[in-house]
Amino acid sequence: MQLGTPRPCSARPPRRSAWLARRPRAWVERRAASEPIAYIRGFKEWLSLRIATDRRALIPRPETELLAEAAIDEIAARLVRDDEPIAAWEVGTGSGAVAVALALRFRTALALGRLRLGATDVSPEALELASENLAAHGVAGLVSLGLGDLLEVSVLPAPQVPDLLVANLPYVPSDEVAAGVGSLRFEPALALDGGTDGLDLLRRLLAELPFQLAPGGVALLEIGHDQADAVRAAAEALPIPVRVSSLPDLAGLQRVVRIERA
Repeated sequence: MQLGTPRPCSARPPRRSAWLARRPRAWVERRAASEPIAYIRGFKEWLSLRIATDRRALIPRPETELLAEAAIDEIAARLVRDDEPIAAWEVGTGSGAVAVALALRFRTALALGRLRLGATDVSPEALELASENLAAHGVAGLVSLGLGDLLEVSVLPAPQVPDLLVANLPYVPSDEVAAGVGSLRFEPALALDGGTDGLDLLRRLLAELPFQLAPGGVALLEIGHDQADAVRAAAEALPIPVRVSSLPDLAGLQRVVRIERA
């Protein structure tokens, strides 16, 4: 072959190029079917973190940032005030987003034993995703994970009970989950369905507070936009003295209930 003579082109493009060309088309088709972008991309930017997402768990929501920030404030205040180690437990960790945020924020306190952090979920698939997210952010060794329904499996050294409970439990009414509007069609029903009025799991957790929350402890619960009054009433009916308040999101909706055991 003489210099300057063009090399013959292969009539068949490389297989990898063909695969890459098909990916955007597949993404468009998935989005056209209303699949959430976070599932298509495989991650969600949440609280300045990159959280891996797939159908094993819910996609982290903006209102859950409020829950994580409230938990950070509670832990920070206790670290300044208390000399004893602080125990925090996230119930229904899902993708592990909140546990990741807390572990990164309090990495030193966890390493020194000033804070103990556990996270549980009833779904083994969700717990697997949470484990992957903790590992991806370099904090897997700082959080104890447990598989179990609500508080049935402790992630704290016995007989310690938590000073802080953080929970984003299913709170969507069953009929809304069954309707499958928007992203609800793709996300796991187990992580969404809160029963007829959305409060079944929240009521069950509240009933455990007299036994599973330390004196002076705080429970932070993410709730639906119209559930604050019902959750407050259920908390105030407990056979222990409590102080109940709620935190609004940017739209002014009460999305986190704070219950302090007096």
